[in-house]
Amino acid sequence: MLPIAAAPTVPLLDAPPRSAAPRGRAAAVLAIVLGIATVVGSYVLAVLDPTGRALDDAVMETATGVGLRSEGLDVLELVGVPTVAVAVIVLAGVALLRGRGDRAVGVVAVVLGAQLVTQALKAGLVRPDSLEGNSLPSGHVTLVASLGLALVLVVPRALRPLAGLAAVAVTGIAGVATMVAGWHRPSDVLAAVGVVAATGGVVTLAGALLRARPRPRSA
Repeated sequence: MLPIAAAPTVPLLDAPPRSAAPRGRAAAVLAIVLGIATVVGSYVLAVLDPTGRALDDAVMETATGVGLRSEGLDVLELVGVPTVAVAVIVLAGVALLRGRGDRAVGVVAVVLGAQLVTQALKAGLVRPDSLEGNSLPSGHVTLVASLGLALVLVVPRALRPLAGLAAVAVTGIAGVATMVAGWHRPSDVLAAVGVVAATGGVVTLAGALLRARPRPRSA
């Protein structure tokens, strides 16, 4: 006897993806929140607060006094528009070779988006009681950190822990180089990392939401 109702051979609705999408979105939201908190905290505690500002300046002065200014400048000379452009092209190319066009777009969005946010903040924020222009966040550290994040995005999942360690290492080197060269304070470095974290979270969340949109069914 045939059952009164049977499941259709072809489902009427696309099945929800069985993946870690909810966890990925939660991680992206957390990155956005922590990134924004890092930027705001760096500015409030190390720029607006007189005690924090004095401590921030003292750390930079100590860093510039270790006698490695020329070495720091040598490192920073590697972070230029040609170098960054080549790195972006290579990383996007790796993503395309792996058949991940979305990750290639993500590479460009993370690097360009983070730098735009950094330059907007640098132009809009002020340092009280100072004739100096605002240096928060660091543009050089933003570039290096965003390239590190882009590397993590494009490599296979098994290589992501190693890529993450490499990203942290080169970002740390860039941050120290900006301080020993006398270009930036610790708060500038932390704010740059916060900008990259928030931007990466926004790009990741946007990609996840776009992939989750229901696709129109063919007739």
